[in-house]
Amino acid sequence: MTRFCIFAVILLVATPALAAQHAPDPDEHILRDYVLTMTKLKAYDTAYTSLTTAAKTDKSLQADVEAASSEASPTIASTIARMDHHPRVYAFFQKQGLSKTEAALLPLILLDACTAVQYPQILKSMPGMIGPAQIDFCKANQATIKTMKVFAGQ
Repeated sequence: MTRFCIFAVILLVATPALAAQHAPDPDEHILRDYVLTMTKLKAYDTAYTSLTTAAKTDKSLQADVEAASSEASPTIASTIARMDHHPRVYAFFQKQGLSKTEAALLPLILLDACTAVQYPQILKSMPGMIGPAQIDFCKANQATIKTMKVFAGQ
């Protein structure tokens, strides 16, 4: 369950990044233009922790998380739509004040930006998906980001 919890939500949003590498997504500006804040990131981490904790004892919720994680979403819009398809999963994020877009895309945006900090050459393959402000955010907050459960693998 722990390995599943670590990657479930990240996998929930990973598909559009892979798809975007092969064909431009008209919504990729949503990724690039999103303004990362510590307030939103902490809200996401709280929601993620609550979701994974609840899924440990609620098999139907665990099944819903797994279904959301395995749902095909070749575009950013379809990734966001997963929140409509899996309202029990989204409820944890909504409770923390996160929009469907944030619930679906925040970990992807952060993962892409922080990966670009470590591996700047990745920007060549994802030019329209990562903004300079996102990279600056990752550089400035690396220590805190590494302690968050969703990104620390807990």
